[in-house]
Amino acid sequence: METRLDVLEWLNGQLRFGIKPGLKRIEWMLNALQIKELPSIHVAGTNGKGSTVAFLRAMAMKQGLNVGTFISPYIIQFEERIMLNGEPIREEDLVQIANRVRDCASSSPETLTEFELLTVMAWLYFHEQQPDLVIWEVGLGGRLDSTNVLQKPLATIVTSIGHDHQGILGDTLEEIALEKFGIMKSGVPMFHSLTEKRLIELLEQQGETMDAPIHDVTPLVSSIEDGADTVVTYDGMPPVTLGLTGHHQAYNGACAVAVARHLGWRTEAIQAGLESAQHPGRYELISRQPRIVLDGAHNAEGVSALVEQLKLERDVTVLAAILADKDREAMVASLQTVADVYETTFDFPRTRTKDSLIADGARYVDWQDWLAAWFEAPKSETLVVTGSLYFISEVRTYFQSLKKTACEQEEKGV
Repeated sequence: METRLDVLEWLNGQLRFGIKPGLKRIEWMLNALQIKELPSIHVAGTNGKGSTVAFLRAMAMKQGLNVGTFISPYIIQFEERIMLNGEPIREEDLVQIANRVRDCASSSPETLTEFELLTVMAWLYFHEQQPDLVIWEVGLGGRLDSTNVLQKPLATIVTSIGHDHQGILGDTLEEIALEKFGIMKSGVPMFHSLTEKRLIELLEQQGETMDAPIHDVTPLVSSIEDGADTVVTYDGMPPVTLGLTGHHQAYNGACAVAVARHLGWRTEAIQAGLESAQHPGRYELISRQPRIVLDGAHNAEGVSALVEQLKLERDVTVLAAILADKDREAMVASLQTVADVYETTFDFPRTRTKDSLIADGARYVDWQDWLAAWFEAPKSETLVVTGSLYFISEVRTYFQSLKKTACEQEEKGV
């Protein structure tokens, strides 16, 4: 492999092997490559993982640390999945790492999945770069996720528990919770922002069984001022305007604050990190005129948080592309309480078809033509694009091309 496209083609070729939960394959690879564990933080949860990672990364950098992050999915470019100090892995490093991992994988007793190979690539990259800290975001669940080969992280986090990936993680919230609690390690503190009593009790039981201290971060939040900005007062700190907007971000921030304090980071670094954190696709304003927001809400709980923020907007239109394995009916019904909702589909393996959407009574539009028309003549004060992180990634790219065309026409006086 010589280019990033070669690497992407190789990884995409592994998608046919699907999802194979378990840690033996990745443990074999790390042992074969002689990779040692670095100081790490491990983050699980149905929603809020990526935002919590973003807060932690910003705080760590303000603390003066070199910090690696492993996240999924990406929003702008594939290389965001493996980053050092907020910068995506460079093409030459990506290619070099991928070749080494591919060569090693060819000797593996079992074929690795795309996500397993990507996880090993991250381990190898961080092994070579030796950052002070690595923050790992769980891909799916926790207990059997590829990232759970960590033996002794500095801290673990569970941000939230909701209905997602039931076919793999279980049908009930308790079953899903136990999978996510599976990143717990003996003697390692676990921080959480859960609110359901039964799930907190389950977590505390697991903590006793595993001899892991459990810390509820929600009492850290003294007050939240919602609006165009989200201003939060955390215990022992002056009010801070979060870099990420939304009521729920106060609690993702609280997870990061609690872990940062546990690690002894300076209050100034914590506050500066809360203010400067950026995470594409989380209530992200990509245009002020017309007002367009991208939000990666992709399940019922994520949409519920989005709806709370949309109550603070005026005259909202939503364009949503909801994948086939999500509860579309509940998500759309929730969005319709605050917005005019249109639905669409896009080129992705798990997406719904145009015919199925129309059959289910959706207000279907072909999103590219519709978005171009909306950009020329907005039908409302605010447009929110949501339903899937993969979809908003495509919309971002398309919107940039629309803006470029508009600028070129303006320069020509068209």
